[in-house]
Amino acid sequence: MGETVIAEMTWEQADKRMKEARAVILPLGSLEQHGYHMSLDTDNIVGGYVGRVLAERTNCAVLPVVPYGQVWSAKDFPATISLRERTFIELVKDIVISLEHKGVRNVILFASHWGNTAPVKIAARELLDEQGYSNVYYLSYMDLKKHGDGIMETELWNGSGFHAGEIETSIVLHIKPESVDMERAVCEYPQAPGDVNLRPIPWINFCKSGIFGDAAKATAWKGEKFLKNWIDDMVRLIEENIS
Repeated sequence: MGETVIAEMTWEQADKRMKEARAVILPLGSLEQHGYHMSLDTDNIVGGYVGRVLAERTNCAVLPVVPYGQVWSAKDFPATISLRERTFIELVKDIVISLEHKGVRNVILFASHWGNTAPVKIAARELLDEQGYSNVYYLSYMDLKKHGDGIMETELWNGSGFHAGEIETSIVLHIKPESVDMERAVCEYPQAPGDVNLRPIPWINFCKSGIFGDAAKATAWKGEKFLKNWIDDMVRLIEENIS
């Protein structure tokens, strides 16, 4: 397999690698609050790490993380930066169109920020409808309960919420522990408004810390085990579906 990190290559090296790789991975992160204990670039830390590991294991190449995303739910927290959904979609589409013009075989849009998942799918659909690109794939967090089974001690908030809680904190403790201050990790399971699944409600209206779950239960060991399960599953999907 060839080298994986496009940004570390010369243009001649990158041109060759992008064309011969199984796919070019574009990690899509955010600058978003992650409770009292984790840095704003948490999703970028995860995106950069996972994107690089995926590339190394599947004969792909990886681009730098896009550090801003669609963060509507948390946009009212101080220091969080959110792109409008349409802005984010058009940004993704422009990058993919540029990649396609460079002759890449496939593109994988990897949303390391959960809020990017829905607009990424829209971008891929529009690229198919408008440009005829049928080689644009998307991946994100998936099967949280399965991948955390026997590893995580706590329940997901409201059945699916994990933002800055045990899972995400554990992941970052394994990848970049210096960016986590566990002395400030707290547990918060916000009381969900009865209509939280029926209309848009900003998180700041009902969540104080920005944490959904028990961040204090996180450990690096849990993060390592969860990451292995998650990455193994994505490697399988890439190898079975992208050639």
